[in-house]
Amino acid sequence: MINLPNNGSIVILDDQYTEAEPLIKLLSKNNKSFRYYDGKPENLPSDTIEKEATRLVFLDYNLTEGTTGSASQASTITANLNRIISEENGPYFILLWSKDKDDAQEFNDDMEQIYNRYPHLQPLEIKCLNKADYFKKNGSIYEFNGDKVAEFQEELERMVSSIELLEFYSSWENKILLTSQKLIKKTSDVSRGMDAKQLVHLLSNINLEQFSKNVEDEQLIVAAYQSLNTVFSSYLNHKIEDIKLSSENFSKISEVDRYEFNSSRVNSWFNINTIENPSRIGQVFCVNDKSFLDYNIVNRERMRDCFIKVATKKANEDNDYFKIVGLEISPECDVAQNKREFYRIIPGMVISESLMKTLFETFTKTDRLNREQKNNALIYFVKRDGQLCFNKYPESIFVTPKFEFKVDQKRFDVFMILDLSQFKTIPIQEETRDYFEDKEMLFSVNSDLLQSIKNSLANNIQKKGYQSI
Repeated sequence: MINLPNNGSIVILDDQYTEAEPLIKLLSKNNKSFRYYDGKPENLPSDTIEKEATRLVFLDYNLTEGTTGSASQASTITANLNRIISEENGPYFILLWSKDKDDAQEFNDDMEQIYNRYPHLQPLEIKCLNKADYFKKNGSIYEFNGDKVAEFQEELERMVSSIELLEFYSSWENKILLTSQKLIKKTSDVSRGMDAKQLVHLLSNINLEQFSKNVEDEQLIVAAYQSLNTVFSSYLNHKIEDIKLSSENFSKISEVDRYEFNSSRVNSWFNINTIENPSRIGQVFCVNDKSFLDYNIVNRERMRDCFIKVATKKANEDNDYFKIVGLEISPECDVAQNKREFYRIIPGMVISESLMKTLFETFTKTDRLNREQKNNALIYFVKRDGQLCFNKYPESIFVTPKFEFKVDQKRFDVFMILDLSQFKTIPIQEETRDYFEDKEMLFSVNSDLLQSIKNSLANNIQKKGYQSI
């Protein structure tokens, strides 16, 4: 049963504990953590607490004894799943666990209207297990029917192995759990003889490199956890090689058929986040239009100073996306040692791909320019097939990969374009208040992209001209 998750993401939903007991004992014997619910509202997790992830649900279709009719059963199941599975849960799978229901398609048909209303409740896959095939009633309890234990376990393993995504995700989540447990053991060995405060002090000192008496307790605790995260990441990367997936399901991966995916969404996943960012490092925020010049965006001199004005107007008219922004890039050590007095900011803009195409047509359609002249009017151009491409632009310009950005439930494919030559420092305090206090934060840039931007800035600042001609 190695492919089953062992981090508590297994859920058993059955109103009859005695019918679920053989399964509960089997999972316990195989050291698989689980949560059991009897379907009664008072025994389900409260809506006020954060829901833990669920990956596999053993679901009794007749969840409430005496319930008749598919509509009533679907309603009862929905009420329970909504208390267990959040909209942020991600993929989960159902093993339909019943005495008289063994048709996954029939179950999906009964739940179709529910899925339309609550799309996050739709499982990626459903498999069926019939209780009657394996269990018998002995007095008031249920038990395995004769030698059915091994057969049931083999069938369960076969079903789980046939759900490729469950195997893939569970293998990784299981490795994360085991790695974190081993890391705590190693931390305990290193800190033997220390009390809790001394351990936090040690870990925070490792992260900050130079301990400062002026650092607040909350920051020290964060730094201590960051030290654990750093070691965990390194340790986990080495342990990933231990994960072995089914050769049958995951053979010849390099030969998979051609597939489509949303590259902007993937780039967003890698490069930005909207997590709270008290340090401000890597934070992208809105600023007024006058804080950014478009001189290195527009190649034709007569078009300069117009790009931002037209972009702002078109974005409002077409419900598109355009913001003048600043990226904060202060050194981490200044923040860690509590000695930052200035914010270091690179100005730029976040602009949707569709608006960039509109602007290209706007700035080039009225001029009597040949194709080459049109394509060189801006630092980008639009091909005849509608594809947006960037020209050779100044080294002071940094263009991020295209990524997806969500605003008020609408998604835009955007670029962030920074002008390193406009890099500036701004006092943290502006008229007795923090400079960022009235600024809208859009997102934060993840560490790898942020480091690339910093490297480009360093090269731009240190670039030498000709020493002799």
